[in-house]
Formats: sequence, C-alpha cells, structure tokens
Amino acid sequence: MRFYIYEKSKNLSRICFLLLIPYLCSLALIGSCYNALVYHSANAWRSAVGAFIGALIMFAIKATIQRPLDLVSENISSQLLKQIFRFFSIRRRKIFLIGNIALDFILCLLATIIIRHILPLSIIIDKVTGIILLIMLISTCIGAYIEYDNLSI
Repeated sequence: MRFYIYEKSKNLSRICFLLLIPYLCSLALIGSCYNALVYHSANAWRSAVGAFIGALIMFAIKATIQRPLDLVSENISSQLLKQIFRFFSIRRRKIFLIGNIALDFILCLLATIIIRHILPLSIIIDKVTGIILLIMLISTCIGAYIEYDNLSI
C-alpha cells in the first residue's frame, strides 16, 4: 500500500511539473507576448490570428517533447494518467490532432484575453515574460529531477 501511494504521488508530480505547469506557462507566455507585441490587441480578428499562431506554436512544442513524453508514459500504470499523457501526444489519428489544435486555439485565445484583462500593459511588457519563463524553467528542472532515471539515455 505504501509503495502504491508513493508511485501515485510520483505520477502526479510527473504530470504537474513536466506537463501541466509548462503547458499553462506556455499559454500564458503566448498570451502575454501577443499582448505586448500587437497594437490594438483587443481586435477580435487580430486575437484570432494570434491564437491560431499560438496553437501552431503549441503544436511545435508538443512535437519537441514527444520522445520524452513517450519515455515517461511507458512507466505509468493508471489509465487515467496515460490518457492525460496522450493528450499531449501528436502521434494520434488525424481527428485527434485537429481537435488538439482546436483546443489549443481556444486556450490561446482565452490566455490572450485573460492576460489582457487582468494585467496592465506596462506590466505585461516589463515583467510578465521573465516571470513566466522562470516558473517554466524551475518546473521543468524539478520534473526532470523527479524523472531523471527514465529520461536519461
């Protein structure tokens, strides 16, 4: 029982530090960079174009983490956690890929809108990008430390 609880918390740590926090930081980074770079960012058409480009960037990020993702997901026994890992996979049927890009589009659009309404432009331009990158770096380092044995070649 004790080993099962340890393994379950390790799996949740993997998901949290290697996937969830970097994914949310990527969305926040796309939203803050879009709002910092685009004049009249509140325009619906420009927001949609920015969200589409953000979705393509998210797809490219998922392509780069595909191999480590496969290595980590091999050691997970829980079907629910495997499905969460499969969400980030780009090696799936075309309908799932289209759905994944559509979901990323919606989340990027929401990220740009939420960041625009929560933070003033001066803070978005000055500090937010560095803070988001720092959080992403720390999270990835913690996740890589937890998963070092599986990720090492």
